[in-house]
Amino acid sequence: MTEPKGRERWRPTRTKLVASGIVIGGFWLTSLNWWFLLLVGIGTFGPGVLREIGWLHDKDEFQRHADQRAGYHAFLTSGLTAFVLVPFFRSGERSINDTQELATFFLVLLWFTWLLSALVAYWGAHKAAARFLYVFGSAVLVFTIISNIGPEWTGWAALLMHPLLAAPFFALAWLSGRWPRVTGILLLAAFIFFLQFFRFNLERVTDGVTFILFLGPLLAGGIALLLAGKKTEDPDDADELLITGN
Repeated sequence: MTEPKGRERWRPTRTKLVASGIVIGGFWLTSLNWWFLLLVGIGTFGPGVLREIGWLHDKDEFQRHADQRAGYHAFLTSGLTAFVLVPFFRSGERSINDTQELATFFLVLLWFTWLLSALVAYWGAHKAAARFLYVFGSAVLVFTIISNIGPEWTGWAALLMHPLLAAPFFALAWLSGRWPRVTGILLLAAFIFFLQFFRFNLERVTDGVTFILFLGPLLAGGIALLLAGKKTEDPDDADELLITGN
C-alpha cells in the first residue's frame, strides 16, 4: 500500500529545513538586535521569491496551488483589514497606543492567515479544524493548570474545575468530522463570544497579535467547516478539494 499523498507532501525538504533554521535563528538573534528579524523574513519569503524567478523547483503542482491559494487568502484578509482601519482612524479623533506595533500586527495577520489556509489545503477542512481545536484545547488546558499552581494556588477545587474549560474544544474537535456544519457554526459563535468577552475594539488594534493567535484558529476552522459541508475528505482527494475551493 502506498503512503497517502498528503503525508508525503509534509516530509521536510532540504529547503524547508534550511529556511526553518534561518527563521528560528533570526527570532533567537532578535534578543541581541531587532535588525536580525530580517533573517526571519529571508527564511519565510526567500524560498518563495526563488521559486517565482525560477531558481528553485522543490514543489509539485499541488503544493504550488496550495501556496498560491493561501497567499491569496492572506492578501484578502490583510487588504480588507487595512480598508477597515484606514477610514476608522481618519473619520474622527482616534487614539492608539504603540503605533509601532501596527507593522507587527499586519505581519502576523499575513503570515498566520497564509499558514492556516495552507494547513486546510493540505489536511482538508475536517482534519485541519480538528487539529486546530486539539491544539487550542491543549493550550487552554495547560494555561488553566499553570494558573492554579504555585503562587496562584487557591485549592484543589479550582485546579480540578478550571481545566474543564478546555473540554468544549476537545468535544468540538470530535464533532467536526461528524457534523461539520454544526461545528462550524459553533466555532464562529465561539469566535464572536471571545471577541465580546475580551472587549476587542479597533482602537486596541495594537493588541491584535494576541487576538490573531488566540482566535484565528477558531475563525479559520469555522469557515473551513462551513465551506466543506458534509463532504468526506481524504488525502487522496486533496487536489479536487483545492480546485473546487471546498
